[in-house]
Amino acid sequence: MAIERHQAAGAYRRWEPPSFDPQEQAPAPEPPAEQAPPPASIEAEATLPADFRFPTAEELERMQEQARAEAHEEGYRAGFAAGQQTGYREGHEAGYRDGLEQARAEAQELGHMVEALEHAFEQLDAQIAEELMGLALAIARKMVGDTLATQPQAIADTVRRALQELPQRSASIRLHPDDAARVRELLGESLAHGAHRLIEDDTLTPGGCVLEAGDTRVDATVQTRWRRIVESLGRDETDWDANDDR
Repeated sequence: MAIERHQAAGAYRRWEPPSFDPQEQAPAPEPPAEQAPPPASIEAEATLPADFRFPTAEELERMQEQARAEAHEEGYRAGFAAGQQTGYREGHEAGYRDGLEQARAEAQELGHMVEALEHAFEQLDAQIAEELMGLALAIARKMVGDTLATQPQAIADTVRRALQELPQRSASIRLHPDDAARVRELLGESLAHGAHRLIEDDTLTPGGCVLEAGDTRVDATVQTRWRRIVESLGRDETDWDANDDR
C-alpha cells in the first residue's frame, strides 16, 4: 500500500535515548475533603415526630421517683432473699443448738428419774424386807407362845439343856410355880440324884428358868432366848411381850 508523503512525515518521530536525570514526580492528588456530618440537632429535628415534646419538670420528677422506687424494690427483693437465706441458716443453726440443749436436758432429767426410780425400788425392797422380817418375828413369837401353852413338858427340855451348861455340881433352879410342878413330875429322880433344888419364882415367865451354881449362872428365860434369836437376825425389837406367851 502506498503511503502519502505527508502521512509518512506525521507518523515519523525521531528516537531519542532516555534521560538518566531524576524526574520530579507530580504530587498525589489530595483526597476530597469529607463533608462534616450535620449537627445532631438538625438530624434529630429531621427524625423526631411532629407531635414530640420534651417532658416537663414534673414528669421528670415522677420518672425519677419511679426509677428510685423500682431500684428500691429491686434492692429490697435482693436484700430480702439474701436475708432470708442468712436467716434460714442462722435459724437452722440456732434450732439445732436449742434442740441439742433440750435433748441434753431431757437426757439429764431422764437420768435423774432413773436414779429416783432405782432409789424408790431400793426403799421398796428394804420396806418389803422389813415387813417380811416383822411378819416372820410375829409368826415366831406366836409359835413360841403356842409351844409354851400347848407343850408344858418343853420346860423340862429347857432345864435339861441348861444343866448341861453347868459344871458337875448341885444347882438351884428357879422356875415359875406352874413349871416347877411339871419339872418335879418329869425330872424328879434326876434332880434328886444331882442334888438340885427347885425354887418357885412367880416373876419368871412360864417356859423359862434361871440356873445358878456357885459363881455360874445360866439364864434360860423366855426373854433372854428370844433376844438372842432377834439379835441374830439384826433386829432391835428384842423385848418379849409377856401378854403373848399364852
